Amino acid sequence: MPARIGAPYSVPPGTSGDGNDFVARLSERLGGRNVFKRLLITTLLFFTLFLVMAVWVFINDLNRTKAEDIRLFETALTSQATSVARALDSEIEWVDSALALNANAQQIVNFTARSRRIVGAALIDANGVVRAETPGAGQQLARLDRRNFPQGGVTIDSLINDKGTATPVITRKSGDMYLVAALAPGTLIGNRVGTLSVVEDSGRVIDGPSEIASQGTQTFYRISANQLADVTRGTVSSTVVSRMRNDEKVWFGAVHIPNSNLSVMDVRPRLKDPSIIQNLFLFGVLFLGAAWLIWMLMNQLLKQIDAVRQQDADEEVSRQRYRAAVDGSNGGIWEIDLTRNTAYLSRSLAKTMGLGETECVLPLPQFLALFSVSHRDQFYSALKRSNVNGAFEIELAAANLPIFLSCRGRPTYRDDQTKLVIGMALDITEARGAQARLQAAEVRLFDALRSMNDSFVIWDQMDRLVLWNSKFEEFFGFLPGQLQQGMQYVMVEYHAQQSMAQTQQLDDGTGSEIQLHDGRWVRYLETNTVDGGRVSIGTEITAIRTRENQLQVNQDALEKTINVLRKSQIRIVELAENYEQEKIRAEEANQSKSEFLANMSHELRTPLNAINGFSDIMKKEMFGPLGDPRYKEYVNDILFSGQHLLSLINDILDMSKIEAGKMTLNTEPMIMSDMIGQVIRIVRGRADENRLKLIYEGNQTPEIDADPRAVKQILLNLTTNAIKFTPEGGVVTLSVEPKSAGLIVRVSDTGIGISSEDISRLAQPFEQIDSQHSRQHEGTGLGLALSKSLVELHGGNFNISSIVGEGTTVTFTLPSYVQKKAPQPDANEVGSEISRLAQDIAEVLQASGGQMPGGAPVAPPHVKPAPPPMPLHRNTAA
Repeated sequence: MPARIGAPYSVPPGTSGDGNDFVARLSERLGGRNVFKRLLITTLLFFTLFLVMAVWVFINDLNRTKAEDIRLFETALTSQATSVARALDSEIEWVDSALALNANAQQIVNFTARSRRIVGAALIDANGVVRAETPGAGQQLARLDRRNFPQGGVTIDSLINDKGTATPVITRKSGDMYLVAALAPGTLIGNRVGTLSVVEDSGRVIDGPSEIASQGTQTFYRISANQLADVTRGTVSSTVVSRMRNDEKVWFGAVHIPNSNLSVMDVRPRLKDPSIIQNLFLFGVLFLGAAWLIWMLMNQLLKQIDAVRQQDADEEVSRQRYRAAVDGSNGGIWEIDLTRNTAYLSRSLAKTMGLGETECVLPLPQFLALFSVSHRDQFYSALKRSNVNGAFEIELAAANLPIFLSCRGRPTYRDDQTKLVIGMALDITEARGAQARLQAAEVRLFDALRSMNDSFVIWDQMDRLVLWNSKFEEFFGFLPGQLQQGMQYVMVEYHAQQSMAQTQQLDDGTGSEIQLHDGRWVRYLETNTVDGGRVSIGTEITAIRTRENQLQVNQDALEKTINVLRKSQIRIVELAENYEQEKIRAEEANQSKSEFLANMSHELRTPLNAINGFSDIMKKEMFGPLGDPRYKEYVNDILFSGQHLLSLINDILDMSKIEAGKMTLNTEPMIMSDMIGQVIRIVRGRADENRLKLIYEGNQTPEIDADPRAVKQILLNLTTNAIKFTPEGGVVTLSVEPKSAGLIVRVSDTGIGISSEDISRLAQPFEQIDSQHSRQHEGTGLGLALSKSLVELHGGNFNISSIVGEGTTVTFTLPSYVQKKAPQPDANEVGSEISRLAQDIAEVLQASGGQMPGGAPVAPPHVKPAPPPMPLHRNTAA
């Protein structure tokens, strides 16, 4: 137990009763060193705050006194500056009045001198010659500096004699004359005794005491040249008050007079506020009084602390006994005040209810809210009836915590007749939890069994039914409620056999596979338990059985397919050999065709060259006239027919080269717009003969790489076709559209048009539309096919769109650069496909076991892939 408060203190051995011992005893009385430190720090902070407030008030009074002194000084200076400005304005106005008189120079001077403040005047010209003056004033006033005098302006200056007397001088310029007026000393400041003066920008005293004029402004006021310049030139505020004379307790002030080069300067002693001393004395008295009051309060507080500590020590013993008894019961004490509708909870009970480890008093509704809704009314009724029924006991569930409490209570009264119900609450969660866990485990077990996809049955050691699920009832056709606990195994088995079609025992003897009447298969397994019972589990295996049957069917079908493939392999090998022979014969025929075309072209070109050449000579009549005009007409027909026949032969040979893959392009940079211009010049005559408009839409085109001869042939073929099939009055249009990857060229006409079903045949060699329109025009049908092939050789696309009766548009593209393609074998080659198919069949047969129907192993066929055949065309014959 703690030492009794108020007991005499003993000094530990080895220590003396000095100041440290006193501090230790005082700390013990206050509750420890920490409490003593906090109290000491609080006291020091209080006195520190008191001193800070006193200093703040003292400084505030000083600042207030200083501000008031400065304000009064500034007011006086401003008033003096205003007075000086009015005096100057009055005298300048008087001088202006004198100049305004229509009189001679002396009269002007005399009028000026009439002012009671002017003691002398003179009228001086620009050369410094005095034209008129008052007696004795001309020579002195003529000495003033009038250089850089503003035209029509006024200057304020002064004359200072040997005694330091400053005489203000006003100079007014009028034309080439200067009217100079000397004012009586003291005119501007009113009193020449003191420290007030009027000073010019340069520091020259205009009016003021003789001490200032003799010593100079900077010396008398003890200011620097920069400070003087700032004040007199107005670079700072118009009114300046500062401590310029540090060796004396005075203020220096200066006020710049607006619209002039003058300033009013003065010094003034700094005032002392007597209230500062009074405030210091008042704060001293308050400080001593506060210290005495704190000491008295501290002494009384120590006495009260001693008494309270003794009472707390006694009560702590009781609380320790009470807390040990209550906390050890795993619950707590509660008290209901039915008069005030409040509830008290001990610290242990508050901790149990999740309210923190501290005693608390709650309103009765809030206390009842700690319990579940279903138990609140029951508990409240027991409290209300306790005065009649006496003591009670009830089990309650907490509202937001997983705990159960057993509450015992009895009614009682206090001295003030307050109705109370005091009781104890014990935590019975563990006991209730064990029972709930057991029930939950049973429920989960039953739910798990019911949700199983397999049938589940438990039999006891007496072969009686203990537990089953709905899947067991479904498999064996039991109606809901037909099975009951305790039924014999034999009876259940008898009813189950009514749903069985057949039963097959497993090889390991652990169970059987049962086929039900609805076609499903169930694998039924039984296992013995530790207590002598049995567990039966039935799993549906219908899907497994079905897959096994399907696998067997697929295996049979696979064997049949393999037999068919073996037979097909033999046939394909024979076909491959036959194809190779046919391919060789086709290549020989194609070679013969090529040689025939070459020979025929040579045989035909030789006489055609002679025919064309001689016809041209006869047409031009190079060796003399032909005679009859009809000879000339016949020669033209012969030349035209020969050239046409030569053109057809060239087209047939070019088409043959393209189909044989022997056509090569000689690419070089070219500009499409220039090429179109050449083509238009060639076909312009024929278009004019047919009375057609030939239009080119497009500007200068970018340069591309292409074969100029092939591009020119494409454009000529398409343009001549458009002219040929366009009636008179029609329009043939050529346009070029540059793109990032190349060019898009369009050749459009307003001719007879082509039907959609005929467009696909036009780009084939020797194809022409068999209509009354096409039969009226000559041609072999090679133009479009040759143009399409040349475009595709460049890597472009070729497209024809047309509407019957409206016209036709042929669009082709040319890339910026021709990409050379490596020769590739034809993917659709018949020989390669046959060889590949034979190889695939051989691999299938090897994967299936590699046996022929007769049992001989199958070897993959070694068929040499046939080279690509030369293309055969039905229109290569003459």
